[in-house]
Amino acid sequence: MTETADRITVELPVESKSFRAARNIAKILNKAGFEAWLVGGSVRDMVMGIEPHDWDIATSATPDRVLKLFDRTIPVGVQFGVVIVRMSGFDFEVATFRADCGYSDGRRPDEVRFTDLREDVLRRDFTMNGLALDAETGTVVDLVGGISDIREGLIRAIGDPDLRFEEDRLRQLRAVRFAAVTGFEIEPATLEAIRRNAAFISRVSVERISAEFQKMLLARDPARGFVLAAGTGLLAAAIPELPQGDAQRLTALVIDRLRGSGAGLMWAALLRELGHEGATATLRRLKRSNRDITEVSGIIENSQDATSLPLNDVAATKRLVRRPWFDEGVRLLEASLAATGESLEPVELARKLAAGYTQDELNPPQLVTGNDILAAGAARGPGIAGLLREIEDEQLRGSINTRPQAIEFIRKRTGGN
Repeated sequence: MTETADRITVELPVESKSFRAARNIAKILNKAGFEAWLVGGSVRDMVMGIEPHDWDIATSATPDRVLKLFDRTIPVGVQFGVVIVRMSGFDFEVATFRADCGYSDGRRPDEVRFTDLREDVLRRDFTMNGLALDAETGTVVDLVGGISDIREGLIRAIGDPDLRFEEDRLRQLRAVRFAAVTGFEIEPATLEAIRRNAAFISRVSVERISAEFQKMLLARDPARGFVLAAGTGLLAAAIPELPQGDAQRLTALVIDRLRGSGAGLMWAALLRELGHEGATATLRRLKRSNRDITEVSGIIENSQDATSLPLNDVAATKRLVRRPWFDEGVRLLEASLAATGESLEPVELARKLAAGYTQDELNPPQLVTGNDILAAGAARGPGIAGLLREIEDEQLRGSINTRPQAIEFIRKRTGGN
């Protein structure tokens, strides 16, 4: 890597198919007489030594020219200067250099004015995201001090932070998420602006908020993001259901102990104080998917129920141990007990019980069906399902092991001959 005052040269990832496709788009634009730069997070990642996963392109070509230059395009945001170009099986956002004029909804500009690279960079969120890469030479152009901020580990708003956050209210939460991802500090003036503007996060759609929280929870240091969100007031404004005070300290400890886990377990760590019903209600408000809600709720419920093991009935114990996400629930319980300094004996017992059963013992084969119960003279209705469950309970207890035993159990229960 070589450098001058406002630019450096990086080694291009020429082995990457997506990079080569992005560079090809830039070449076509250049050949037609337009500027074209790779911009945004991909350039930041390259400067940080991280392999980028996607590429955005900023150009002096207007959307109509982009649409004419490329065969496979999607005019997703022509009014904002944005066209999706498909190249070599990849989709790239190609955006015309622009200056934004007014943000009435706190998200999208009311109108845009096509301009040059400098003005385009100055409207972006943070200096580390304001870099532009020449895909042919590997030259990174820095017009906002992003390279030095990356070296110093700082997240700094470009220009006036209050204005940047007024333009897009999600940027406050993005700063916190970037801190969790990179380990960088938020520059003091930017941090104070986040505090001043925290309440405005409520103007952002819950889908965008929950997406940022998920990225934060899956970051390398999610507890750092959580602490920053709580300390700036963003957490209270975005997820007001969560308790404050000492509960937040414990939640940060739980999140830290579970870092690197899957999304379901990390959401469960965040929402554990609400119980499984409260977590369900909160995730519904945040418009998470039904699958996500079921998983997170199940993990929290398993964590709560595992403290009661062993149950008086071996069938009930086995039913609990075989639940989906039981292992995740025990992990959540372990992190919660460790955070409060309590004994881990319930965790050890739960794991010992689970390890002591084979899969066949937990999930015995179905010996009879509803048709067998009807054949024995039972009436149709919900009682059939109840009787099937009773038979499975007896299998779990070890008192029924064969089909003839199950048929005899049905005969006795229905009064058949």
